[in-house]
Amino acid sequence: MTSFLCDQAIDFDATNTYEAKDVERLINQIQAYLAETENRKVVVLLRNAHCLTTKAFALLYSYIRESRASSVVFVLVSTDKSKIFPPLLDFVQSDNFSMGAA
Repeated sequence: MTSFLCDQAIDFDATNTYEAKDVERLINQIQAYLAETENRKVVVLLRNAHCLTTKAFALLYSYIRESRASSVVFVLVSTDKSKIFPPLLDFVQSDNFSMGAA
């Protein structure tokens, strides 16, 4: 795994914001931050990623494919991998972690 130091972390919880318009706002927020200064790095933690609509996934997928890949890292967290947009899963690195009871 590649190390990545970031200048900004964005916590995006999809249980409250899961529509395409919310993903558009997220993308605009990322682009605005990256436009402020060159060589900025952003990490986006997308919790409950399985709650995104298909249109929201499609927007996110398009942005990830077309964006400055070296400047933004998306961390998708989900309890149901089967509900993640399949083309997105084919495009990203995937690690499975389980939070078991002690």
